[in-house]
Amino acid sequence: MSESLFRPGESPEPFVRTTGLANWNRYAAVNDEFIDFHMDDAAAKAIGMPGVFGMGNLRVSYLHNLLADWLGDRGDIVEFGCEFRGLNLAGDVLTCEAVVDGVRPVDAADAADAAGGRGELADVTLGVRNQDGKDTTPGTATVIAFGSGPFVVPAEPAPSAPSGRAAPGTYLTGATIERIGATMPVVTAPAVGANDIARWVTATWWPKRPPRRFVDAAVAADGPWGGPVAPRDFDPFAWTRRRPIGGDWLWAPGLAAGTRVLNGGQRNRYGAPIRPGDVVTATQRFVDVVERETSRGPMVFFTSESRWTNQDGAMVRVGEATTIYW
Repeated sequence: MSESLFRPGESPEPFVRTTGLANWNRYAAVNDEFIDFHMDDAAAKAIGMPGVFGMGNLRVSYLHNLLADWLGDRGDIVEFGCEFRGLNLAGDVLTCEAVVDGVRPVDAADAADAAGGRGELADVTLGVRNQDGKDTTPGTATVIAFGSGPFVVPAEPAPSAPSGRAAPGTYLTGATIERIGATMPVVTAPAVGANDIARWVTATWWPKRPPRRFVDAAVAADGPWGGPVAPRDFDPFAWTRRRPIGGDWLWAPGLAAGTRVLNGGQRNRYGAPIRPGDVVTATQRFVDVVERETSRGPMVFFTSESRWTNQDGAMVRVGEATTIYW
């Protein structure tokens, strides 16, 4: 058996960024997040925040960058999930950290040749710590080690089930609850271009340069995919996305739920990589909705599931996201 590529207790070199409007504007330009409270102090204070704050999705990219820098061409991210438990304010120093919790084969039947091959998985705990020591974005990931065998797209997970806790409240209505399980119209993104990928990684690694394998086709040709691929956090729907959960059925008439929106977190399973020229199609389903009483008053937690496939029908990503409205 070859030596394992992962070691329990191993910690990658942290990914550190001092964040502010320069970071957020670059990210907004590639992810279509020109939202007023990410750009303007007055708008942020108007919704009860201490000041302008950064996108949760940029922290998702930073955590993916941490793993991508660590793995290099040795492996890939199979699963990723995180929650947002604090704001990223202007001037914050964000330190993305991870530790390997354990190493295991994909299948016990393959254990004899799993180490050092595509069958070896590492389960990782990760998070984003600010300069005050607060972990604002706790999460987990599973990564896989590359080897000589062919890449096999992981099986799609079964559809998520609702919690059964939905009940009418201040904002949440029976009409909304009846929509649980409904699907959104299918959306197809424009063909992905190499420049789309280059712009994305330039924004998410800024102010440092991104790894050359994402921007240089010649370098990528010598890598495990035989050509350039997008990082796993890349969103081909950024500028075509229908902003989710719209419609009068979300909140009771005359109430302001939906005017204030926060990203609660996400969990993704990744399959086939996105390559230049790929055309990705998404289906989205409303999984669950729950109203909870919080320190800011009643909030609506809306869970949606999205499934991405490429032009060949291969699964690209299955994700679940929580959006908070109040």
